[in-house]
Amino acid sequence: MKIGNGLQKMGNLVARNVKRSFGGRGEEGSALVEFALTLPMLFGLIYLGAALTLGMYNLEQLGNATSNTAMAIGSDVGLYPNNDPCAYAEGLMTTSLPTWKAANFSYSLTISNASGTQLTPYTGSGSSFSCPLGSTTMGPNYPLVFTVSYTYSWLGIPAMPFFNAGLNNVTGTLRSSQPAIQM
Repeated sequence: MKIGNGLQKMGNLVARNVKRSFGGRGEEGSALVEFALTLPMLFGLIYLGAALTLGMYNLEQLGNATSNTAMAIGSDVGLYPNNDPCAYAEGLMTTSLPTWKAANFSYSLTISNASGTQLTPYTGSGSSFSCPLGSTTMGPNYPLVFTVSYTYSWLGIPAMPFFNAGLNNVTGTLRSSQPAIQM
């Protein structure tokens, strides 16, 4: 028994000396250092996932509102207040997305008249989208195309000045286009 205990003690002593000679000291804090190095990457991935998810969600909302507005323009021919389909479309969009800033919208509406001729697209932005038809008669069963762009602000990176200062206000454009048939 004494020989076995002596060999075991010698083995432990050799193992300790080998650890010391190859830098085995101070391993207690290595997990903390690894955690500190990986934490910013983890938060970066979570931030990126949240920013992309919110952007895709907003793009989906814009697409749905654009589709509903294009169908309403096509089906309500002749029922627009002041015979202005553009103002009607702008009103429907801002009503469909009430929390969005009206000033960030840009619109384009291309309609076909009764002879089937595609007219020059009407464009506008914010709340100044207007195109009174006057003598132009929209034609039944002819296409129209309604396009909406929205200047979207992505999530900023607050309280991290070591990043590029321009990243705090990153904007992009969400765009949706929807054709419809005039009724």
